[in-house]
Amino acid sequence: MSELELNRRFVNEQAHETREQQIARHYALEAGLPEIAPGLGAHLAFIAAATNAQQIVEIGSSGGVSSAWLHRGAPESTMTCLEAESEYLADARQTLIAAGHAPARIRCISGDPIEVLPRMSDASYDLVLIQDDPALAAAYLRHALRIIRPGGTILLLHALNHGRVADPARRDAVTNSLRAIIREFYRQPDTACAVLPIGGGLLQISTMPR
Repeated sequence: MSELELNRRFVNEQAHETREQQIARHYALEAGLPEIAPGLGAHLAFIAAATNAQQIVEIGSSGGVSSAWLHRGAPESTMTCLEAESEYLADARQTLIAAGHAPARIRCISGDPIEVLPRMSDASYDLVLIQDDPALAAAYLRHALRIIRPGGTILLLHALNHGRVADPARRDAVTNSLRAIIREFYRQPDTACAVLPIGGGLLQISTMPR
C-alpha cells in the first residue's frame, strides 16, 4: 500500500461519524450519490468552523452527509440546500434535524441549481459548497463568486475529477475545463486558492475582504 493510501486510510479512521451521519451515508450509497469520505467530511467541518460561517449554501446534495459535517463545524448557521431531486433534499433536511440543526435554519430549495442561483442575493453567503455535476463547475463558480461575501470561501468537490486532471493523457472536455479553472484561480490576484488531493480533489477559494 502506498504512503498516500496509508495516510488516507488513517485519516478516514480517525474522523468519527455520528449515527445520523452513518445512516445518511448508507442511504447516499444506495442512491448512488458521490461519496463524502469521513476525512473529507471532517475537513468540511473544519472549514465551516474556521471561517465562522453563518450563511452556508450547498449546491447539489450528498443526501445529507456533507450537510451533517457542515453542521458539526457551524451548528448555528443557516443552511441553504439547492438540489433538483426533492428526495435528496428531504434526506438532507432529515439528517440535519436529526443532528440537532434548528429547522428554522434549514432552507431546502428544489429545482435545477443553475436556474435557482441567479435569483440568489449578491454577497450574502459566507461559505458555498459545490458538489454537483463537475461539467457545470465553471457555471457554478461564476454564481458562487457573485453570491459570496468578501472574505468568504468557496469549496468545489471533485475538482481533480478523481485523478483525471493530473493525468496529461486525459483530454476530455470536463477534465480540460477543470484544469483551466484551477490554473485560472491560482493566477487570480484577488483570491487565495489551494487544491487538496482528498475525495475527488477539493478546490478551495477564498475571496479577499474589502
